[in-house]
Formats: sequence, C-alpha cells, structure tokens
Amino acid sequence: MLKVIAQDFIKLDSVELVKPLYQELVEKTRAEPLCLAYDLFVDQKDPGHFVFVEQWPDRAALDAHCRSEHFTRLVPLINQHQRHDCIVTLMDAFAA
Repeated sequence: MLKVIAQDFIKLDSVELVKPLYQELVEKTRAEPLCLAYDLFVDQKDPGHFVFVEQWPDRAALDAHCRSEHFTRLVPLINQHQRHDCIVTLMDAFAA
C-alpha cells in the first residue's frame, strides 16, 4: 500500500482559475481502476495551499496514474499557476 501526500502552492490570484482543473483531476483520478483514495484539501489559513492525500496499491499504480491522459494534460496547466514547486511525499504503512 502506498500513500501519497502532495502539497501544491498556487498563487492567490490564480486559485479560482485552478479550481476547475483540480475538480476534473480529482473526478477522473477517482475513476481510475487502481485508485484506492484520492482526496484534495485546502489549508484553512492559506487558500492557495492544496494538499492531495492519495492511496494506491503500489508504485506501479501511481506511475500509471502519472501517465494518464488527464494527469499529463491537467498538471502542466495547474503548474503554470504555482508560486513554488509541489512537495510530494511517498509513504508506506507502518508495520507494527
């Protein structure tokens, strides 16, 4: 099981432009057969700070997502509005 935490930082004057792109990305990603969870959150103190919390069965599934039509089309459009680079953390479940 692979958990992904991806933080995106959008210029405040671009947030409304990016929202429909995020909406399409979330909808289409949730429809992917290997997507276990894909949620997008907005920081209460910073409306340009978006956090994706994703769950995939393995790295191959995440890689397939990153090659999908919607990802390769939408992410470059979103990235045009970043105030700085996205921070992505890949995490494994803690084995107790």
